[in-house]
Amino acid sequence: MRFCEELFNWSFTFMKRVGYFDQHRRAWLLLIAPISLCLTAFYRTYVIRNDFDEVIVNLFKISSATVTTIRAFVVMHKAQAFLDFFVSVDRWFQELQCDSDEMTLKRTHEFVRKVNKASKALLIITTIILSYIILVQLLATVGIGYRKLIVDVAFPGIDLYESPYWEMVSILECLGIAPFTFFSYVSYLLLTLIAISFGIFLMKDLQCKFESMNDMTEQEALKCIKQCVKDHVLILKYHHDLEVLFSVGSFADVSFFGLIPCVIIVFVTMDHDMSLLIVDIQLSVMVMISTFIIFWVANIFCYESENIANAAYNCNWVDRNKEFRKYIPLIIGNSQKPLQLTAGGLKPINMEFFLTMLRCSYSLFTVLFTMKTEGDS
Repeated sequence: MRFCEELFNWSFTFMKRVGYFDQHRRAWLLLIAPISLCLTAFYRTYVIRNDFDEVIVNLFKISSATVTTIRAFVVMHKAQAFLDFFVSVDRWFQELQCDSDEMTLKRTHEFVRKVNKASKALLIITTIILSYIILVQLLATVGIGYRKLIVDVAFPGIDLYESPYWEMVSILECLGIAPFTFFSYVSYLLLTLIAISFGIFLMKDLQCKFESMNDMTEQEALKCIKQCVKDHVLILKYHHDLEVLFSVGSFADVSFFGLIPCVIIVFVTMDHDMSLLIVDIQLSVMVMISTFIIFWVANIFCYESENIANAAYNCNWVDRNKEFRKYIPLIIGNSQKPLQLTAGGLKPINMEFFLTMLRCSYSLFTVLFTMKTEGDS
């Protein structure tokens, strides 16, 4: 899977080494800590259920950790499907090299170069944010004053905010749970974005082939249109694979996205240490931006699938022979239904749905803010 390792970059390497694809025993051992974190954090939320601000903030953090854990379970459950997907992508590149399609090869290398550049930039940003979070927490651990964990937890019969439990839990979250959870979240996000973007690349490459047919001879155009039909079938299968692999993960994102705008606004009203608030706001903004990017890329994926029919219609097929013309209705017919990516097969992931989610989030915030105001008064 040399091409996949180059295309998906460090996200593929991280998930493979963690054991999500083939070393499930190792993955389960690593997931014990995040699962324990989620359970103790839910218990903490129950304990502080009367503190509105803290409950909202804790629910957001628990949701993030829970979604990351769910994603890990989904990847392990569909490990063979993921491996088959990577094999099919690698096979596509091998066939491309055998066909000696210089233009597509050139576009592929350029696409991979841009993806690698963006992946490295995301890795640097992730490392900086994680380092800042860990630094702030470690300084709070060794300092004196307000005690707060990255994710507030509780355990029956034990006060985790008293020494030495406070220091132990804080260091465990900083040096163990937070890095693993953070990189698991970002690696899955990056894997999803690259997979969708590669599908967009395949569609645009197919459109470029249609445009180039206008200057071809009859024999060259016939050979090219047959390859286009083959590529379109590959795109249809690729869309199906994306739905199978990432639909459940997208549904988990959509399920807790409504909390994020609410959390950001609630943060502003809280009277806590500013450095800790900055950490929480960073996490909230990062999740909101990443969710927006997924919806934006998925929207482009759907849009480009519709453009295939237009590109096929405009390839000067009227002046071609009968054998050439018979392939055009086949491609146009299969392109009539947009290739939409969905959240759990329920709702299409596009910008229209994203705006609907924002409106629902605002409605939820209005309800929560009213409850908070009435409680304070």
